[in-house]
Amino acid sequence: MLIGVLGGSFNPPHRGHLALARAALDLGLIETVVFIPAAVPPHKTAPVEADPATRLHMTELLAADDPRLSVDGIELSRPGPSYSIDTIRQLTAGQPENRYRLIIGSDMARTFASWRDFRQLLRLAPPLVAERPAVPLSGPAETPYPGMTRAEAASLSAGRFAMRPVDTSSTGARRLLLEGAPESELLRHLTRPVLDFIRQKKLYAPRA
Repeated sequence: MLIGVLGGSFNPPHRGHLALARAALDLGLIETVVFIPAAVPPHKTAPVEADPATRLHMTELLAADDPRLSVDGIELSRPGPSYSIDTIRQLTAGQPENRYRLIIGSDMARTFASWRDFRQLLRLAPPLVAERPAVPLSGPAETPYPGMTRAEAASLSAGRFAMRPVDTSSTGARRLLLEGAPESELLRHLTRPVLDFIRQKKLYAPRA
């Protein structure tokens, strides 16, 4: 089976994550997508109120209505930062019959050469790179990817795919929650099950 791996902090998971996964699925680039919340994101600091177990549960709520989606807490049992290469090595060792593709946005592709063991990632789980509105996919293949050889940049560029822009992010959703935005606005970014859980647990609550 060809599996897309979509990692992140999911703090909180939002409609953009769904759109990214479904775009790759609908184009037939992979057969299924597994969301993998990071225990300790290497480049981010998660607020205290959204611990790993909470983010895992919210991600399960996000994926529950689509049988093509699943969630794996594989990174939650590992100490230290959650590096993608460690996850891919663990997945390929445990299920060698499957093939994997990382799913990332073009903003993340710009810094892919800074990822741990990125060359092995290119080989073990060749990334699918979705266009992000602020980071268009244009120009020579090697231009957007500093720190790579032409061949490596071409390999990364080969995974490009277009998707309909979705104007949302975890940072934006947290800001709206902290500001006490109306439900109609919040539901533009969050699914109903995720929003209900956030409210139930009083996560990202407006500060007095």
